[in-house]
This record gives sequence, structure tokens and C-alpha cells, in this order.
Amino acid sequence: MLVVVALVAVGTAEAIPVSQSMVNRAKHDSALAVTQAFIDAARDRAVAERRNVEISFVAPNRLLAHRGEVPSGLKTQVAETMLEGGQEVSVFPLVPDTPDAFGNTSPFQFTGTGPWMFTSDGSLIDSAGDVANGTIFFGVPYQLESARAVSVFGVTGIIRTWKWRGARWSE
Repeated sequence: MLVVVALVAVGTAEAIPVSQSMVNRAKHDSALAVTQAFIDAARDRAVAERRNVEISFVAPNRLLAHRGEVPSGLKTQVAETMLEGGQEVSVFPLVPDTPDAFGNTSPFQFTGTGPWMFTSDGSLIDSAGDVANGTIFFGVPYQLESARAVSVFGVTGIIRTWKWRGARWSE
């Protein structure tokens, strides 16, 4: 009986660090899924409602979407999401740019001048009406393994997700 109890104790002691690592990875991945779903929903709303939907990311962890009203030009907030689990919109100095190479000098790195918005055809444009591409970076401060990114390709509105794996980004 003592041998069985000892084996269970050893197995439990080995499983705890592995379990904590898996829980942390799941938390980091959930922020990636939330961000992707938020951007997908903003794009889908722009197409469905035939109105521009502006996306913005407010430090440390808020994601906002606003619909442009016609003909007033006013904006109505249509969605707000918060990144949880300590996740923040931020860039990690030691982590290079994603393979999409839109830049990583700021957490919200998009071409052109903001605000950025999805149009009724699903493309992403900047304030001048030019197609914009970009990447949103986020993670838990001081935890490199938590670095995640979402890239948006403006012409099509296609979204690509990235996870930092210690030496490189992977999809």
C-alpha cells in the first residue's frame, strides 16, 4: 500500500508543473482566439451591415469596434472585448517581427494612417481609403512565451494568427 501511495505522490509531483505549463499556454492561446474572433466579427459586421466598422486597440487590453453612421458621420460603438489573464496589447523587445513583416515597432502596427476600418466588401482600409495591412501584438508582460500576434491582410481581410515558440513564430 505504501508503494502505491508513493507512486501516486511521485506521479502527482511530476504532473503539476506540466499541468501549470499547459494551463498558461491555454490562457495565452485564448487571448489569441478572442482577438481573432473580435476582428472576424468586425469584418463580418461591416459586410453584413454595408457600413464601415472601425477597429481600435486601447492599452492595456481593450479591443473596440465602432460603426460609421450615415449620413451624420458619427460613430456608434458596436463591440468591446477585453483580453483576460494578464494579457496586454504590447510588443516584446526581444521578439522579432512575424513572418508577415508588417513591422513590430508598436503593438498595433498597421500601414497608413488610422483609424483603420473594414469596409462593406470586407477589406481593411486606413483613413485615406487606402488598403492597409498590419499586425496586433499582445501577451503577458515579461513572459516571452506568452507573445501572440494577429495579422490582417487588407485587400481580403484574411486573418493569420501567430504564436511565439521561443525561437520563431508559428501559425
